[in-house]
Amino acid sequence: MFCPSCNAPNREDAKFCKSCGQPLHAAPVSAPAAPEMPASATAAPEENAQPPAAPQVSEPAVEEPPQEEDPSLAPTLILSPEKVMAYRSRFWRQNEEEMRQAGQAQANEQYPSSHPADQPTVLLAPGGEPAGENIRPLADQPTVLMSGDTPAQESAPAPEPQGDTQGTEAAFDAGVVPASEKSAEQKEANAAMSSQPVSGDEAAQEEDQQAGAPEDDFAPRAVGDTLLGRYEITQVLNEGPEEHAYQVIDHEGYQRCWNCGSEQNAEGDEFCIDCGASMLNVPYVLHEYPASGNAAADVDVLQGTIVNTFIDQGRTYAVEQASNQSAFPNGAQLLVAANSDAGNVRRSDPNEDSTLALQLQRVHESLSTPVGIFIVADGLGGHDNGQVASRMTINIIAERMVRELLAAPLETEKEGGNVGPLEEDDLVGLLRNTVEEANVVLCQKNQQDKTDMGSTLTGYMVVGEHAYIVNVGDSRTYMVRAGQIYQLTTDHSLVGQLVAGGMIQPDDVYTHPNRSQIFRSLGDKPNVQIDIFKQQLLPGDILLACSDGLWEMVRNPQIESILNSAPDPQTACTQLIDAANTNGGEDNISAVIVFVR
Repeated sequence: MFCPSCNAPNREDAKFCKSCGQPLHAAPVSAPAAPEMPASATAAPEENAQPPAAPQVSEPAVEEPPQEEDPSLAPTLILSPEKVMAYRSRFWRQNEEEMRQAGQAQANEQYPSSHPADQPTVLLAPGGEPAGENIRPLADQPTVLMSGDTPAQESAPAPEPQGDTQGTEAAFDAGVVPASEKSAEQKEANAAMSSQPVSGDEAAQEEDQQAGAPEDDFAPRAVGDTLLGRYEITQVLNEGPEEHAYQVIDHEGYQRCWNCGSEQNAEGDEFCIDCGASMLNVPYVLHEYPASGNAAADVDVLQGTIVNTFIDQGRTYAVEQASNQSAFPNGAQLLVAANSDAGNVRRSDPNEDSTLALQLQRVHESLSTPVGIFIVADGLGGHDNGQVASRMTINIIAERMVRELLAAPLETEKEGGNVGPLEEDDLVGLLRNTVEEANVVLCQKNQQDKTDMGSTLTGYMVVGEHAYIVNVGDSRTYMVRAGQIYQLTTDHSLVGQLVAGGMIQPDDVYTHPNRSQIFRSLGDKPNVQIDIFKQQLLPGDILLACSDGLWEMVRNPQIESILNSAPDPQTACTQLIDAANTNGGEDNISAVIVFVR
């Protein structure tokens, strides 16, 4: 089964994509029949269905821009699914032909004939090196005997018996070589070691080791240490004579999903295939106890869920997953800022980006309950009235959210009613219906005025401790957590598909000549496919929604550095826009930033 968002292969029973976390069983979207309305989104494949075959074309489906034109100034082009598949098919055919020719040339250079029957036979000695002329026949080489618990790759050939061999069979059965077989040099070395004097400190240390006492007197471990090859210490939480506590990251968290407990994930899966939860960088609490302590009694009083226990170097460890208590005892606090700039190159043209930062944050009984919608809409460059399309998108979303999320609850409370928290399905449905409404209005406007305007959209709706990410097109939403940046959205563009399919490297999206070609946008057709997923928020998180004019000019490491160093979201917005203009400013630049406290 192939993911409709990132085209990654998944198992047939997977509910969510292991690479991007998007649902896999979305209803298929049919392409329009009229040629005047190009399709903007590839249809999601049905379960157990094969990926669509690329159409046979005699000419390239995607025309390369003229060499004399700057590709960065080319208008955004909406691609049909047929053009996307034709481009990828042609790319794969060219790539396979180049690899085949390169392999053939290398084989011809090494051997005059590449046929296996014509290549020389290489004999290897027991040590793995090519055999010389004096190698003994296989029948004359000694038989190597190994004990049952000794790995073959670590065993050395037994010496050929010389003289009396009585007792040798018993020694090999026991897995050891008798002392009489030891070389004279080894006997002399052992005698020399045994004759050396042992100091008092060394004797005490050896005595403690034999008694099971730790060598370091239960000193805490350092940040960066990794236990069992999977639990990396990121923070020391507590140091005590009987227990140390660390915050750790489980690099093998795929073995058990922290959210639903699924054990059906495999190594390399970034998202749980059963619930869609992110499997990367999930924090746990690691409790460390000395060898002399009563670790079992201490583990019994932990508040969270114990997901693993083990012993390493005489110490006992318990991995605790925190209970479902809120990470925000007094509710989440949001610091918000938004800004937009036309950019250096298009300074004289209308800015086709629009932003929305709509927030309501009330504190009642010392508990903060934030509600807000934060959106960046990028009008499609080169199309009619791109700035009108992005403004209409923002206005429709703002009006619907104010009515549903803000005005309705306040009116209910005014009349004496109780307003409970909205269910997750209701929140996702509201966000999806709002974006679909904006898309339908744009399509109707295009049909009425015979125009071709459109807009991408990205952002997030924050309700309490969760953010609901939404995306259509190639604008992006990022999150910075614990100082590291993560791209939460998937680009609905040709270069995004090429990266997901392994055809180009991620850094190639910044310079690829077809980077302006997208296949999903608002206003293109009435049944646009929308990406929506949920993200748990933690104190210290930073959310950024931005247009492609920002992320194409400012690479991810620089975005990460600015967001981590800025004291507030308004400063971060200003610094990001300045950086984009300094690096070229080839497009409109917009950002909406939320600091979670």
